[in-house]
Amino acid sequence: MKNFGKNLKIQPKKRELSEKDTFIDLIDIFDNCNMRTEEFEGSFMFNISSYDEPFYIMIENLFLLHYGEWKTDIILWWIYDRFDEEGNISPIEFNDHDTNSQEQVLVETPEQLWNFLKRLDKLKK
Repeated sequence: MKNFGKNLKIQPKKRELSEKDTFIDLIDIFDNCNMRTEEFEGSFMFNISSYDEPFYIMIENLFLLHYGEWKTDIILWWIYDRFDEEGNISPIEFNDHDTNSQEQVLVETPEQLWNFLKRLDKLKK
């Protein structure tokens, strides 16, 4: 037992992540996993969706519990459907019923997705 812990390296606890940082990390990881699945299917004709699908469903349901249906729909659209056939990012059609205005919002990064969802929060208040 005298060598117990000799090679053990204790890392100091990282700072606690804010909700924004956690969201951005989750979206990055989720997006990378989805792209990996699509790459395996597209480039290697190797279908791993039956393996990945339960994990995706679990993540989607956790988003639903935390963010509600409307925001989860936006998040899932961003993960699965933001690219058009040419590979360009499609804008979100934003309709502000209070001001009777329409706007196309381009959301290219997880941080921009976070900011867009927070913008929706402000409108609800």
